[in-house]
Amino acid sequence: MRRFLANSATRVSSGHRIPSRLSTLCLALLGSAALGMFLLIATPVAQAAEQRGPFRDCAECPEMVPVPVGAFVMGTPSSTATPDEAIAGAEAMPTVVRITKPFALSRVEITRAQYRLFVADAAVDPGTGCKTWDPAQGRMILSRSRTFANPGVPAGARNDWPVSCVSWNDAKAYVQWLARKTGKAYRLASEAEWEYAARAGSSTLRPWGDAPADGCEYANTFDASTRAVYALGTDFARCQDGFADVAPVGSLRPNAFGLNDMIGNVAEWVEDCYTDSYVNRPRDNRAWVWLGGCNRHVIRGGSWLSPPSVARSGARDSAPAQDRADSVGFRIAVDLDTRAERGQ
Repeated sequence: MRRFLANSATRVSSGHRIPSRLSTLCLALLGSAALGMFLLIATPVAQAAEQRGPFRDCAECPEMVPVPVGAFVMGTPSSTATPDEAIAGAEAMPTVVRITKPFALSRVEITRAQYRLFVADAAVDPGTGCKTWDPAQGRMILSRSRTFANPGVPAGARNDWPVSCVSWNDAKAYVQWLARKTGKAYRLASEAEWEYAARAGSSTLRPWGDAPADGCEYANTFDASTRAVYALGTDFARCQDGFADVAPVGSLRPNAFGLNDMIGNVAEWVEDCYTDSYVNRPRDNRAWVWLGGCNRHVIRGGSWLSPPSVARSGARDSAPAQDRADSVGFRIAVDLDTRAERGQ
C-alpha cells in the first residue's frame, strides 16, 4: 500500500464528466499516437433489474446500490495526465471491459459497527497489529496493539466511521459470513467492477472531473484540511473537505451512481490478485485471481492520506493479504442475477 500512503506532487487540468445515463456510444482516442488504436466506449445503461433502487437484505445489512451494466475503459491513458500523475504499470494499459453481469455495491464503506456485529456474531478473533499513523514520527508505523476497534486514526468510538485495520483475509471472512446469514451471493468487488463503479460513467481522471481542487465535495483525500494537521510533505488538493483525517461514511456527495467515498476516506480491498499488467486479464466482471491463490491483493480508491497523484479512479495499490492499516478498509458487492434466480 505504498503509493496510497505517500506519493509525489500532482498538477492536473480541468475536465468534464460524461453523464452516467448517456445511451449513445462515444468513440475515444486513447493513449499515445504509438498505440494507434480506437476504443469504443459504451456508457452505462440501466436495466430493468437494476431500477429497483437501493436495498438492504436485513436490518443490519449494508445498504446496497444496484450498478447499471455497460462498458468502460479500465486504466488511464498517459495522454490524459500530466507528467506528475504517476501513471505506470497496468494502469497505463487502457483496456476495454464490459460489465454484463448485474451487481450491486455497498453505498458506503463497511462501518465499524457493521464489522463489530460480524466479529461478535461469528465469534472470530479480530487479531492485533496494524500500520497506523504516528504523529510523533510523522510516518506510518506497525503498532502491535492496534485493532479495528482501536485503529489510532481516527481516535474515538464512532460507529459510522469506516472500519479500518482489517486485512484482505478479514474482509473475505466478513463477506462469507454475510453470505451465510442472508443466503445471498455477497463478496468483494472485482477490480474491474470497482473502477467501473468509481468512474460512474466518467472518462476523466476523477469521477467529478480532472482537477483535484474540484473534488472536496466528493472525496476525503489529502487536502488543505488535512495538511493543516498532518505534515506529510506531499502535494495536496487545493480545497477543504472539512475533515483532518477519516470522515464518517457518506459525509460527502455521492458519484453519479449514488456511491459515496469511492475516492478517499479509506482505501478499499478488492478481490483480485495483484499484477503489474492488464495483459490477458478478464474483459468482464470477473476478478483476476490465480489457481491456488496469491499473497498480494489489489487496493483501490486512496484514502485521507492520499495526495492528488494517486487519488484517481484508475490508480492502484496492493498489499499482502494479511496486512492491516488504519487507512485501508473495504466495501462489498452482491450479484443481482443470483437474487433474481431465487425470486427475490
